[in-house]
Amino acid sequence: MLSDILRLDKYKNIALVGAGGKTTLIYRLLDNIRPNRKILVSSTTMFKEPHESRYDFIDYSYKEDYSFDAMSGNGIYIVCNGRTPDNFLIGLGRDEVARLSSNFDNSVIECDYSMGRPLKGFRLSEAGVPESTDVTVGVLDIEALGLEVKSDNVFHLDRFIEVTGSRIYSMVTLENLKSIVDNPEGLFLGASGKKVLFINKVEKHIDFELMKRLVDIIDKDRLDMVIAGSLFYDRYNILYGGI
Repeated sequence: MLSDILRLDKYKNIALVGAGGKTTLIYRLLDNIRPNRKILVSSTTMFKEPHESRYDFIDYSYKEDYSFDAMSGNGIYIVCNGRTPDNFLIGLGRDEVARLSSNFDNSVIECDYSMGRPLKGFRLSEAGVPESTDVTVGVLDIEALGLEVKSDNVFHLDRFIEVTGSRIYSMVTLENLKSIVDNPEGLFLGASGKKVLFINKVEKHIDFELMKRLVDIIDKDRLDMVIAGSLFYDRYNILYGGI
């Protein structure tokens, strides 16, 4: 189970960055611990409002006029600073996340967004990861290999091109993905705590072979753990390190 692999019994505050499965990862991660723990779920940017079955409590516009410390029920607590007309929730500031996290057994915070695209570039101005984070999980979609470098596939296209050295309408290569992982202005820009790379959508034989080639060439000394697997099939393997 992902909650065991990421050791949510030890590491309280988890941050998610990247593209290709962050939202699904949140609920896969929490499915097994939801009945037994009190969990804060939010964002430092904006995130899509989940179905009501995915949470036990929601505050669309938290005003700090009550204390979560007095609320003892287990489950998923979604807390945000507003709601847009198209059902996006406005996240919390990094300092707010740090303050609120002390009232929960775990926090899982989405720290950037990709507008549903499988790849993204990373801006220095993005809200980023709270300093209270124990583990930053960077999500990478192995099935992005071979896609065209264009705005339909890449959010913040200009930054992706700068970081990877790719060109518009070229095909995404292993070297491009390596750059996203290794470059200090890539996937782990502003990360705090342990750094975990999660390679998602490893579902077919070709995905597995390409994933192995990617893991061989990335700079693993900058990472604490590499996980590969499929959120769709709920299966995962630790390929490097541990936390």
